Amino acid sequence: MQSVPVTTPEQLEVALAIRFEVFVDEQGVDPAAERDALDPDPRTFHALVVDDEGIPLATGRLLAPHTDVFHGEGAFGAMDPAVPHIGRVAVRKVARNTGAGTALMEELEAAALERHGAGGSVRVELSAQDQAMPFYEKLGYIPYGDAYLDEGISHHDAFKVVTGP
Repeated sequence: MQSVPVTTPEQLEVALAIRFEVFVDEQGVDPAAERDALDPDPRTFHALVVDDEGIPLATGRLLAPHTDVFHGEGAFGAMDPAVPHIGRVAVRKVARNTGAGTALMEELEAAALERHGAGGSVRVELSAQDQAMPFYEKLGYIPYGDAYLDEGISHHDAFKVVTGP
C-alpha cells in the first residue's frame, strides 16, 4: 500500500469516484454537493492511497489557507480560514481498518507541512463526521467547537499541529 499525490486529470477522476462511492452511495450525500470549485483549484492538493496492485483504496484533499469559504466564513463550524484544511477524506469500505486511512492522513499532513509550514510546524484543521472522530483522535487531532450538521451528518471540527521529522 502506498500514498500518491494526484497529478493527472485521470487520477482526480479516480479520487472523485471514491468520494462518490463513500459519501453519495453509502451516506446519501447530495451528489451536487460533493464536487466543488476547490477540486480543480491548483492550490488544492489531492492524494490517493493504492494497494500493491494499484487498486485505489482512499482519497482526501488539502485546501490551502483562505480557500475554504464554506467553513471559513463561519457558516459551519469554527475553523480558522488562515490555516490549511484537510477534507473529503474517504476510505472505501473494503479498505477500512487496513491502514489506508492512516497512510492517507500522513500524506496530507506531510503536504501541509511542506506547502504551508513555518518553523518546522503547521496547524491543520478538519471537519470530521462524529462517527469518524475516534480515528482522527488516534492520529492526534483535538476536537473543538460545537457539533453541527453538514449534509445532515453530525460533524465536529478538529485540529492538529503537525511537526517535521
